[in-house]
Amino acid sequence: MILEFILPLCVSTAVVPYDGITLFNPINGPDANRTVLIDNEGNQLQEWIGADRIASTPYLLQGGELLRPCKVSGNGQPAIGGRIQKFSYEGEVLWDYIFGDQNNMPHHDICPMPNGNVLIVAWDKKSQAEGIASGRQNLNTEIWPTQIVEVMPTGLDSGEVVWEWHLWDHLVQDISPSIPNYGVISEHPEKIDINKGNIMGGGATGDWIHVNALDFHPELNQIVFSSNSLDEIFIIDHGITTEEAAGPAGDILYRWGNPNNYERKGQHVLWNVHGVNWIDEGMPGENNLILFNNGNDDNSSDVIEFIPPLLADGTYELNDNQSFAPLPGDYVFFYESNDFYGDHLGGVYRLPNGNTIATNGPGREIRELDSEGEITWQHFTQDNIMRAVKYPYNILDPAVNTCVGDANQDGVINVNDLLLAVSEWGQSGAAADINNDGTVNVADILMMIDAWGICP
Repeated sequence: MILEFILPLCVSTAVVPYDGITLFNPINGPDANRTVLIDNEGNQLQEWIGADRIASTPYLLQGGELLRPCKVSGNGQPAIGGRIQKFSYEGEVLWDYIFGDQNNMPHHDICPMPNGNVLIVAWDKKSQAEGIASGRQNLNTEIWPTQIVEVMPTGLDSGEVVWEWHLWDHLVQDISPSIPNYGVISEHPEKIDINKGNIMGGGATGDWIHVNALDFHPELNQIVFSSNSLDEIFIIDHGITTEEAAGPAGDILYRWGNPNNYERKGQHVLWNVHGVNWIDEGMPGENNLILFNNGNDDNSSDVIEFIPPLLADGTYELNDNQSFAPLPGDYVFFYESNDFYGDHLGGVYRLPNGNTIATNGPGREIRELDSEGEITWQHFTQDNIMRAVKYPYNILDPAVNTCVGDANQDGVINVNDLLLAVSEWGQSGAAADINNDGTVNVADILMMIDAWGICP
C-alpha cells in the first residue's frame, strides 16, 4: 500500500490550489506497478495495477483512460521501458504493446498524440566500431543514441511504426575530414556533435544524451525533448516523412540550455534538465516552453518558463555566431527554492488556472505554485516518482468524437466514409455533408482526405 501525505493549507483568495485530480506512481519499491489518482485532499479516486514497474510517467486520456510505459518483465535496468499499456478507467486492459529488441530499447517517456498514436523515445544501439567510424573519440563501449518512433495501435497487443527519427542521422564531428559529417561545430547548430556528452556506464552501458521526456505540439507538428547529459532541450520537425527525417529536414530546429554543445558563446543554463513540454493551448502561457532544471551545478532546482524565438514559418531565429534565445533570466516564470532540490527525476506542468505543478522526484514531493511562486498545495509520496500530472475533473468525461470527416461515426476515417459520400451525393442534411454547406459534394470528399492521416 502506498502511504501518501498531504499538508494542510490555509487557503485564501491569494493562495488557491487548482481543483483537479493528480496522477502519479512510484518508480521503485513494492508498489512500482501501481498508478494512483488522488484529489486535493489526498483521497484515492482510482488505482491501476500494471504488468510491471513503470518506466516513467503515466498519462490520463479523455474518458479517464490510462496510458503508461512500463518495463518488460525480467529487464532489471532502471528507466528502461518497452511495454505500453492502456487501461479503461475501471482497469480493463485496452492495449498491451511491446516494442523493441536488443538494438532498439525504449526508455523513459512516451507521449500520447491527438490522433491516437503514441510517441516513444528509445535507444538506437550502435557498436563501438560504428561509434569510432562516426568520429567518437576515446570510445571503449557501445554507443546508444536516441531515436523517436510513432506507433499506431492496430490491435489489442499490436502496433505499427508509422514514423521515426534517428539522432544518428544528424551528427557533426571536427576530428577528421575523412570521417563522415565533418564540419566546424559552431557552423552546424542544427546537428549534434558526436563528441559532446558523456556515455553512461553501469546498468545503461552506451547511453548517450539520456533523453528523459518528450512532448508533441499538434499545431506546429513539432517534438521537443530534454537531454539529461547534454543539459539541453531540442525541437525537431514531425511534419515530414520518415525518409525526409533522415536528411536535412530532420535536423535540429531549436536547442537551448548549453550553447557549449555547439560551440557558441553563451551561458550554460540547464543542468540535468527534465520534463520539458509546451504549455497547452488555452492555458495561461500557451505555447511557451516550461521545464524542470535540476540545477546540479549549484544544488538548487528551478522551474523555468520562457518564450522560444519561433518564426512565422515554424523555424526558430538564430543570428550568426550567436546562441539561441532566450538569454538567461529572460523568463516568463521562474521559481527557485532551497528546499525543493532534486538532483535527478522531476517535471513541471501549467494548470488551467495559471498555477504550476512541479515534482521533486527524489524529494518525493509534488508542489503546486501560483503565478507569484507561492505554494498552494503539496503532496508527499513514500517512494520516488518521476513526475505527477494534474488534470481537470472533466478528463473523466467520455470523449466526444470531433473527428471531422468520420461521416459514418465509426471512429475512423477510411474508404467507408468515401463510399457513404458517393451514395449520398447531392443530398441535403446527409451524414456525409461534413462541412455543413447543405449538400454532399467534392468539398466533403476533400475534407475527408485531408483528415485521413490525422484522425484515428
